[in-house]
Amino acid sequence: MKREFSGTVPKEFASPEANEDALSLSDDGTRFALSDGASDSFNSKLWANQLARKFLADPGLNAEWLAAALADYAAAHDLASMSWSKQAAFERGSFATLLGGEYFPEHHAVELLGVGDTVALLLDAGDLVCAWPLDDPDRFQERPSLLSTVARHNDFLMSGDFRTKHVKIVQLAELRAPRLLCMTDALGEWVLRSLRDQDSGVFDLLSLKSEEQLAELVLRERAAKRMRIDDSTLLALSFERNERDGLPVS
Repeated sequence: MKREFSGTVPKEFASPEANEDALSLSDDGTRFALSDGASDSFNSKLWANQLARKFLADPGLNAEWLAAALADYAAAHDLASMSWSKQAAFERGSFATLLGGEYFPEHHAVELLGVGDTVALLLDAGDLVCAWPLDDPDRFQERPSLLSTVARHNDFLMSGDFRTKHVKIVQLAELRAPRLLCMTDALGEWVLRSLRDQDSGVFDLLSLKSEEQLAELVLRERAAKRMRIDDSTLLALSFERNERDGLPVS
């Protein structure tokens, strides 16, 4: 698994520190995680970063995994020093998506975990193979399931069909030149609409060579009102048939 591109553009271009997207890749090039913190929740930037880092350490999302993440999040805050308004916001919770992937070179396959509307597009020589967990731009108008720092909001993890809905195995062996494009929702909605309308969005993303070019694309599409104003993060990965375990990302 090789990182071909990664970049992010904040919602407020002049305030990059407020960007609530988080992207992490493992040193051995076998795992990645992308999380999008919800802007209308408390300290979602920290929550998104914790979820992304935790997936790299352990991709097995379950009740125990989430309980440990919740404990880490709580430990990062001193409630006694907060104002009553911040305490109330803390208790309402933080929310974030999580798109994680683990590459298995021996099977030439990627296991994806998806909660929320952060999406992955699998391409073969530039042609769309599948988009997941959303494949229709209109679905971005729906309210997605999100991971929350309030335990009761995560009950969907206990559902018997959780893995059916939120885990997907992507087989690469039959593909000529597989690429995986992973992106947060504003970019995802835009590129899926571009595919539906047979525009050049996918090729624009594949041609990016720098974060500055990503910023130019995002700002242009925002100005044309073709892309929502939101933090926008992109990760592009490629996969070679002769890769072996332990090959690092570039």
